[in-house]
Amino acid sequence: MPDTEVDDEPDGVVLEVQRDRTPRLLPTSDAAAAYRLVYGRVDALLRGRAEIAEFAVPACPAWTVRQTVAHLAGVAHDIISLNLEAVGTDSWTQAQVDRLGGNNIDELLDLWGQTIDPVTARLGLGPKGSECQLVFDALTHEHDIRGALCKPYSRTGDLPFEVTMGFLTTTGDQIIRQTGLPALRLITPTIGSVQLGDPHTAQGHVTLSVSDFEALRAFGGRRSVRQLLALPWQGDPTNLLPVFSNNAIRPPNDDLVE
Repeated sequence: MPDTEVDDEPDGVVLEVQRDRTPRLLPTSDAAAAYRLVYGRVDALLRGRAEIAEFAVPACPAWTVRQTVAHLAGVAHDIISLNLEAVGTDSWTQAQVDRLGGNNIDELLDLWGQTIDPVTARLGLGPKGSECQLVFDALTHEHDIRGALCKPYSRTGDLPFEVTMGFLTTTGDQIIRQTGLPALRLITPTIGSVQLGDPHTAQGHVTLSVSDFEALRAFGGRRSVRQLLALPWQGDPTNLLPVFSNNAIRPPNDDLVE
């Protein structure tokens, strides 16, 4: 939740002042709990609904709902089988869909569910932040599927959101510091004010205040460059576009309206 401090004004009025904080990855225990939450919500949304299996997923134009669930189940199976050499690449994800895409949705949910315990037991054994990246992928695809079915979930921050934004802001902070981009102050209701980059040394400063959901989708690769530039920026965001296109995310070519 946002960090705040209280200032007493001379006339006795008490003001709550929001402090900037640096990005941070949430603990592995939080990532494990968040991953279970996302699985449970997707299972409750899709189980027993064979009729929606071939619905197209606008956020993942090449996939249907069934293929998106095949990816989620495939990621979990690749983690426990240590099939991680090409992790995150298009060939890695397509192999999951090719391998499991012949199953129906309930079978895929069962396959995914069978991995939840072994996957969460392995969290924290991989590279730092990989457990939070797993939650980011699962939460992103949950919202992708919900968009395809016109069944949005609450769009305010929760534990999966906080774990995901911890990963995305930490990644963005590293990119900004390593490449000399302008510092970015990101503000949402749940995470408060998070400072990416060093405002004392950066060449330029930009601020963005948006809803939790818009931050998740913008930083998570679900907004086109046109949509990113149209956000309510204070300052010029043009030089910050590398934060929104890296090894973990890529903006779509076409606008996604949710």
